[in-house]
Amino acid sequence: MKNIVYLAAMIAVFCSCEDFLDAYPEDKVSEESFWQSGNDVSKILTNIYANSFASSYERSPFWDEAMSDNAYNVWGWYGGAQAVANGTADAYGRVATQAWTASYANIRRCWQLLENIDKVASISSDTKSQFIGETRFFLAYNYFTLINYFENVPLVKKVLTIEESKELTQAAKSEVLDFILEQVDEASSLLNGKTQDFGRVTWGACQSLKTRILLYNERWQDVIKVTDGLSGKYQLNTAGDTPYYDLFSGDAENSPEIILSKPMDRSSGSVYTGHVVNQAFILKGISGGDPYRAIYPTGSLIDAYPMADGRLIREKGSSYDPRNPYKDRDPRLEQTVIYPTGQIKYLDAASNTIKETLYDPEDASTIAVQQYNASEPSATGYMWNKYVDWSPYAMNNILDCTNDIIIFRYAEVLISRAEALAEANGADSKDEICNLVDQLRTRVGGGLVHRENYTSKEDLITLVRNERRIELAGEGLRYWDILRWKVAELETARYFYGLKGELYGAYMRLDGVGKDSRIITVDGVPRKYVETRYFTAPKNYLSPIPQSEIDLNPSLQQNPGW
Repeated sequence: MKNIVYLAAMIAVFCSCEDFLDAYPEDKVSEESFWQSGNDVSKILTNIYANSFASSYERSPFWDEAMSDNAYNVWGWYGGAQAVANGTADAYGRVATQAWTASYANIRRCWQLLENIDKVASISSDTKSQFIGETRFFLAYNYFTLINYFENVPLVKKVLTIEESKELTQAAKSEVLDFILEQVDEASSLLNGKTQDFGRVTWGACQSLKTRILLYNERWQDVIKVTDGLSGKYQLNTAGDTPYYDLFSGDAENSPEIILSKPMDRSSGSVYTGHVVNQAFILKGISGGDPYRAIYPTGSLIDAYPMADGRLIREKGSSYDPRNPYKDRDPRLEQTVIYPTGQIKYLDAASNTIKETLYDPEDASTIAVQQYNASEPSATGYMWNKYVDWSPYAMNNILDCTNDIIIFRYAEVLISRAEALAEANGADSKDEICNLVDQLRTRVGGGLVHRENYTSKEDLITLVRNERRIELAGEGLRYWDILRWKVAELETARYFYGLKGELYGAYMRLDGVGKDSRIITVDGVPRKYVETRYFTAPKNYLSPIPQSEIDLNPSLQQNPGW
């Protein structure tokens, strides 16, 4: 499937030494005998790679997305994202607890490596600088996760004893942010000019992380500067008929657009190297497994996609018809989402091939278990298409998807630059902002920005934020975007984004098997009711410090309102 499956090998090493690493470094004998070769260092770094990227369940972006207005997680027990999204999470919640404990576990591993790597005499200076650079990247990445969730957090700069860990106090976010940027810059310096294996952190990954950090902290001019440095180093994928879709299906895993990804491959024996997206995403009745059908796109996400001519659906001059909502839309819509009256793929068991059939949960001729009157249909009426592994292998083995998970890609760099320009310069940078958006649309065959409708700074910010939403849908960034923009407190059905009020799904004709479904009215037409969400500002803009951590260390201060 790919030229180099580095992380698959890394995870295999991690699995084989997991028990040993759990014991180290508390066991003094293990500590003294461990740091003997470069392979020992690789084992720790392997552990760090395997336990990083994203912040919530399974350290995977898909559950982060389900905390946002882009997606709905049906099951409260499946990762904890449902409670975050609907406002019922508390200080004992799974998401915040896992974000805290997993991040600090990785930070401890980073310091273990940095404090001990000089003991290994056999490792070359080039390899040592490479390992240190990667490790400092992960220090930054995990601290970035922590300040996004909690803001003020303990700043740990060494391997702590148990006694020391119980006396930690929180550092101000500004101090932690300075430390994060120092680590990214050091990592960039150490990795600059090095050729890394596929799936490993590079200079470009460091600069992409720095871009994201600066963007989230409104350092607009710095974002512009860093993205200048990335220009020409990467490019959008434009090969094939569906270059956007191919990035996530597994067909363009070596594209020059991908800056860093988490490589996946078929599992072998007891070593797990695939991901579980098919279990979480696909509907009943189309695979050889029994999927959880857990995470679905929302109606407000679908509404964010422009028309084929480039106008947003509520933009001046739009031809959008709310009773025919999927007609003439941006090509990224059907490459991201399976919608009613469209086509859905399924595994034909007899031939072990993938075929297509009608998907329409209001139509009695569609697959019976997908109809609205079935026991477990789509909760929103939609299903993800992006990131589903439609290969016969993964449709039979729904826990072992083999398409890579992208961590950073060049499209994010472009839309981040557009946002920084809009915030910093407003209409003075209109041409460049619109050109950046047009690059994303052109590569999928979408319509260009209608510049006459974007004359002010506010208009341009709205444009860029919407484009960011659809271009990066399903990639785990939306929750953090609506928090940093301070729009999470808005009612979804009124503003078409936010984490408050009634969440809605697909347009309902209310004929056939959908006639008894609960609905709400949006744009004058019935839409499927999903749930009611609650968001209290400013409380919910930060997560609670896990109560279990405060119980262990009373010096920690709980975030306001929790």
